[in-house]
Amino acid sequence: MNITELRTKKETFMNTMRSILDSATSENRSLTTAEQRDFDGLKTKVADIGATLDRASQLGELRAEIEKPIVAGPVQRAEGGMIYGVQRGSLNPGEARAYRHNEALSEAEYRGPGLGAYIRGLVTGKWQGAEELRALGEGSTPGSYLVPQPLAFHVIDLVRNAAQVLRAGAVTIPMESATLRVARLITDVTSGWKSENQTLTYSDANFNQVTFTANMLAAGSKISVEMVEDAFGLDAILMNSIVKSLGLALDYAALYGNGTAPQPTGIKNQSGVALTTLGTNGYTLADYSKYSAGITQLLSGNFNGPFSILHSARTAGELDNLQDTLHQPLRQPDNVAAARKFVTNQIPNNLSVGTATTCSDAFVGQFDQCLIGMRTNLALEISRVAADSTGSAFSNAQVWIRAYLRADVQLAHPAAFNVLSGLL
Repeated sequence: MNITELRTKKETFMNTMRSILDSATSENRSLTTAEQRDFDGLKTKVADIGATLDRASQLGELRAEIEKPIVAGPVQRAEGGMIYGVQRGSLNPGEARAYRHNEALSEAEYRGPGLGAYIRGLVTGKWQGAEELRALGEGSTPGSYLVPQPLAFHVIDLVRNAAQVLRAGAVTIPMESATLRVARLITDVTSGWKSENQTLTYSDANFNQVTFTANMLAAGSKISVEMVEDAFGLDAILMNSIVKSLGLALDYAALYGNGTAPQPTGIKNQSGVALTTLGTNGYTLADYSKYSAGITQLLSGNFNGPFSILHSARTAGELDNLQDTLHQPLRQPDNVAAARKFVTNQIPNNLSVGTATTCSDAFVGQFDQCLIGMRTNLALEISRVAADSTGSAFSNAQVWIRAYLRADVQLAHPAAFNVLSGLL
């Protein structure tokens, strides 16, 4: 039986499971003993086919790794994707697919029920419209649930879309285990002309590797039982709240993470990144010359872009208000105009430079050199009895929800970034 036939059979089984649930739901009753037996049997078959499809996918990836050369450092592909040299474990070299901001981790667009429907089903047992999630969901420890893979990929893609660092060009590398080692290029190969009968002079490329460690990033919410049971729009509320929180935290870690476990090391604290202080006691932007100089430094290091600039909303406003002598908007130099600009409030406006305490930063860089390693398993914990210093879910008739993913930040080439500090 080929892959297509297996997928068709799996869909047939799932349709039958939905029919069993729909029949019981329409009659407002529980499953009969026979229906439960059939449902459980079909669920086992669906899981077995899913495991077979997973093994087939893994074998396909293994075959691709064997047949393709090992690539160290980023290589542009025609379809826009990138490949990074990667070492999984100690001896098995291969390739890691890197996803750009506009590329989804999921193979197809997810159109199924959302996180709210999944939570409502787990809490109330009412799975109308979300039977597929019921069939795919797996419980681990009591009160903890693994979000089904299609929905997990969808939520993670939304988190990626919410992170400005990724919108600026940072790429995502899915992590299949808790750690992942990726090769990176430190110095380029140099070439030289050779005279007849003379020794050829050249230099090898210099490589090392960085190790991604999946650190936990969590977001939580407390919701009343009444809202879970009755409220419309629960999907949108939960998605927006959880996704925004995780996206902002990922943004801050990628920019300012201090590297003290479990926090990743952000761009500003990575060794090899250029740190340019614009003034002894801060600097007030009068034109675009500082941005132009920052990009020029990257060009001098043989980085050709595309470049992006991340700055705070205040800095973006200061730039918008720059005027020439005719009170027209000040023209940007070509290199600055070509750079994409992104605003994030994760860049503070209260940094200290000399005696100034109201400074901000601007991150200038070729952001496809920023790698976000991300474990693709999204865990969801739901409790009716959890408690903290303010009360408990049980006493307040609430449902406490905690979602977490695991991620890390590394730079393929630190010299691709220049952090301009001291902006007033």
